[in-house]
Amino acid sequence: MAIGRGWTERLPPRSELALAVMLTAVMAVSLNQARFPLLSLILVVPAGLSLAWRLSHPLVPLVAISITNLVVFGTAPPPYGPQTLVFGLLLAIYTAAARLAGRRSLVAGVFSLVLLWCAHTASQEGDLDDFFPFLVWGVPWLGGRLVRRQTLAAREAGARTALLEVQVAEAGSRERDRIARELHDIVGHSVSLMVVQAGAARLALGADPVRTREALETIETTGRQALVELRAMLGVLRATDVDPAWLPQPELSAVPALVEAMGAAGLQVSVELRQGEVPPGIGLAAYRVVQEGLTNALRYGDGRASVVVDATDGVDVEVRNRIGDPTSKGTGSGLMGMRDRVELLGGSLSAGPVGDQWVVSARIPVRQVVA
Repeated sequence: MAIGRGWTERLPPRSELALAVMLTAVMAVSLNQARFPLLSLILVVPAGLSLAWRLSHPLVPLVAISITNLVVFGTAPPPYGPQTLVFGLLLAIYTAAARLAGRRSLVAGVFSLVLLWCAHTASQEGDLDDFFPFLVWGVPWLGGRLVRRQTLAAREAGARTALLEVQVAEAGSRERDRIARELHDIVGHSVSLMVVQAGAARLALGADPVRTREALETIETTGRQALVELRAMLGVLRATDVDPAWLPQPELSAVPALVEAMGAAGLQVSVELRQGEVPPGIGLAAYRVVQEGLTNALRYGDGRASVVVDATDGVDVEVRNRIGDPTSKGTGSGLMGMRDRVELLGGSLSAGPVGDQWVVSARIPVRQVVA
C-alpha cells in the first residue's frame, strides 16, 4: 500500500495529464509530412507526454520538445514539415518562462530560441533572415514572464497582508493585556482600601458607633465600585510575558500634565476639561484616548491640536488636529487598541478625516453603582 501511495503521489494532476495526451495527439496528426514518420512518432509521444510534468519540471518538456522539433524539421522533406509540433512547443516555452527564475530561466530561454532557430533554418523552406522563429518563441516567452511577474506580485501582496494581520493581532493582544493589568491595579487598590476600612471598623466596633458606620459605608461604596471594575475585566486575557515595570496609572486629572508634556515636545494644544465624578477605569480609558490622539497629532499633524473632555454626563472626548502631510500613514494599531479599550467599557470610538482635520472622538458611559 505504501508503494502504491508513493507512485500515486508522483503522478501529475489529471488535468495536466489530459492536456498532455491531447497535445501529443495533435502533434502526431501531421507526422505523415515527416521524412521518417515512425521515428518521428517515437520521438513525439514521450516528448508530448512529458508536458504532464510541466508545472513541477518545466525544463523537461522544453528540452524534449525542442530537440524533437529540431530532429523532425531538420529531416523533413520540402515544402513543409509537421506544422502541429508548434502547439506543444508554444506551451513548453510559455511554461518555462512562467515557472523558472534567475539563471535557469535565462539558460532555458536561450536554449529554446537557438534550437527553434536551428530547426527552422535546417528545414528546406528555412531562411536565415526569416523573423518567424523569433516570433514563435517571443510571444509565449513574453506571456510567461508577464504571468510570472503578476504571480510573484500577488504572492508578495498576500504575504504583506498576512504580516499586517499578525501585527494587528499582536498589537490588540498587547493592548488587552495592558488593560487587564491597569484594571487589576485599580481593583486591587479598591480591595486594599476595603481591607483597611474593615480592620478599622473591627477595632472601633462598639466603642465608636459613628466611626464604625463611616468605615462600613466606605467599605460598601468601595466594594460596589470594585464590582463595576471587575465586570470590565471580563473577557480580557493576560499574556505571560508582561513587563513588571508598571507606572501608576493616570486619570482625567492628569490630562493637563499630558498637554504640558506635549507642548514641550513641540505640539501646541488647546484644552477644555470639564470634570465630574468618573470611576478610575473610565478615567484611565479617556486619558489613553487623549494620549493616543495627541501622539498622532504630533506625528502626522501640523503642530497644533485641540482637546475637549466633558465628564459631566458620562465621558466625551474629542481630539482634533489639522492634517499635515496627506501621504503620511500610520499602522492604525494604536487606534485599534483604543477602540478595544473603549468598547470594553461599553463605549464607542471613531477616528477619521473631517474636512482638512483628523478627529478622534470617544463616548464612554459611566456605569451606575449597583445596590
